[in-house]
Amino acid sequence: MASRDSDLDRLSSLLGQCLGRIDEEAYRLQRDETDFDQAERLEDQTAELQGLIDSLLVVDMGADEVELNDVVSRVAESFLQQLNVPIVLRQSLTTESTLVAAEASLVNVAVQRAMVLAVEPLGPGDELALTTRIESGSVVFEIESHGSQSECSLDERGETLRDFLQGFGGNCQLRTENLDHFMVIELPQVMATDRSESV
Repeated sequence: MASRDSDLDRLSSLLGQCLGRIDEEAYRLQRDETDFDQAERLEDQTAELQGLIDSLLVVDMGADEVELNDVVSRVAESFLQQLNVPIVLRQSLTTESTLVAAEASLVNVAVQRAMVLAVEPLGPGDELALTTRIESGSVVFEIESHGSQSECSLDERGETLRDFLQGFGGNCQLRTENLDHFMVIELPQVMATDRSESV
């Protein structure tokens, strides 16, 4: 079972990266004003692929709760290993329970998609800061990406992530200042009363 979970995590990571590259190409096409029809088709295909992946992962993994801290740590480690440049990673993860009331696969894909957006502008020596906290019944994941490579609108590129999160009760705020990206992702928290009712 552990081996299967590991394979699913790896598959989910690879698919998340693939979707990120598709998002980047779609944004590049829109920015360069080359072929709007092609860019729109690419965006539609990305959304369809995302839906299929989510369905596959939900069926295969099936977990209806997951600790966000575990997902953030695992995804961050995976991205650090795959980046071709050294960056500074700062993590400040809350010691409180970050149990999210959503399927593990959905949370995993959401964190991966956010990380793809966050690392895109990073070059050697740039900084990525990851923070989790509990706030008003939500598990909050914040990403600050202080990059130097390319300037693009995070808000436009993050639309699919925002829509994806809303599909399972989450929310996302995105903003860009020069080369710095800021993301605040809110996910529904599992409350103590929710757990006692399901027992």
